[in-house]
Amino acid sequence: MKVCSIETTNSSEKILSHLEKLRSEEPFIIILTPFDWMKESLEEISRFLIQNQQTEALHAIDTLKEECISMLVVPDTDEANTCATKADITAQIDHFVHLAKSHSEASYQQETDIRTTGGYLSAILCTAYLKYKGMNASLLDASEFIQLNEEQVPDIDFANIQTEPGKIYVMPTNIYRNESGEPTYLIDMYTDLYALYVAIALQAKELTLIMPTQGLHSLHHKEENKLCLTCEEAAHMLVTDDSHISHSTLFLAREKQISIRLISDNQANLPAIYIDEEKKKHDIKAITVRKDINYLRMSPLGKIPSSQVSTQALGILVTNLVPIYLFTSSSTNISVAIRVYDIFWNKILNKLSRFAKVTVEKNVTAISILGEFDWNISKVEARIIDLLKDIPILMISYGSDNQSISVVVREKDTQEVLRILSKYLSGVEPSPQSLTFAPYEDHSTWFV
Repeated sequence: MKVCSIETTNSSEKILSHLEKLRSEEPFIIILTPFDWMKESLEEISRFLIQNQQTEALHAIDTLKEECISMLVVPDTDEANTCATKADITAQIDHFVHLAKSHSEASYQQETDIRTTGGYLSAILCTAYLKYKGMNASLLDASEFIQLNEEQVPDIDFANIQTEPGKIYVMPTNIYRNESGEPTYLIDMYTDLYALYVAIALQAKELTLIMPTQGLHSLHHKEENKLCLTCEEAAHMLVTDDSHISHSTLFLAREKQISIRLISDNQANLPAIYIDEEKKKHDIKAITVRKDINYLRMSPLGKIPSSQVSTQALGILVTNLVPIYLFTSSSTNISVAIRVYDIFWNKILNKLSRFAKVTVEKNVTAISILGEFDWNISKVEARIIDLLKDIPILMISYGSDNQSISVVVREKDTQEVLRILSKYLSGVEPSPQSLTFAPYEDHSTWFV
């Protein structure tokens, strides 16, 4: 049994292309988010309903219905199956018509209804398309075997489903059966975590996640390469402000001994990333770059015991919900790499200045080498310091878990540091294009 979750896509053809690469074992479960174009259409319908614009809402609903049915117009399709699918589409959309005509006020339930409908419509269309392509596909209604337990997460002990050999099942993501027995959408859960619960319930050994991977890059550009990470390494490299995978997914997968394969939906040259405690490990895995952060150095003023300065400073930062990326301390100084919005700077600096002289430098970058280091024999830190001898290093930090070495440099030196480290780790001079990341990427990873 294999479970594959596809987080974003525009068409059934895209799903088929993924499926042809992945399907080596059956039965096979595809967990699907609504097509991107369908999300936009549903959002438009929702906006009209909220604004109580009946005519516009009904027109948008009719347009969505026509677009869905037009996707079924394919040659040589069995007419009986086509009629059944049209009826399924009509049944999913009809309650929107009732909402529009009733002039009812917008509600939280309406939002979940719209997401639920989007999930089912996409699953219906995908199933019909796979059937047209000659595959033994069937729609799987998640609400028939997923309900929530007291912790409001899918109850994997309750799930009871029989799968047939040689069959592909398509189901919408984040759907469950509520207390009234009706299908509804679980808004407050990551789609990857929901997919993992399904994989656990179905006793799958591997979960494949197909999702956008902005901020992830490879120095090798060879699709056949495989990147193997442990759970802790994946947490360092993949869990960011705009998470690729949630912490909960990683650590629950490790607990349940389910391996995860992450495949990029938007970067063909990024190798598949395998997350499995049993996968082969090697010394250095990746370089990460975090931009748009601030460097802050504190020198004790002697007003409180030196042993309390670190504790006091950390307490102020944590109390004010300041993200702390790196922290080092010595007998004379404390250094931190943090992110602080301008409106909070004065408040934080005033509190820190009561017991320390504070020096601030904004617009710096934290660059980390991630892997597994034996500090007693590797001497990696000495080599890195030597490599960067011509770069002003504001701060250097050795990971307490033997999995990272980090330096803080000025933003203008970021590209040169990345070039030097990439050449050292890969053995070849990287092209400028391979080290370029989008302006909106404040956290990027280059796999070695």
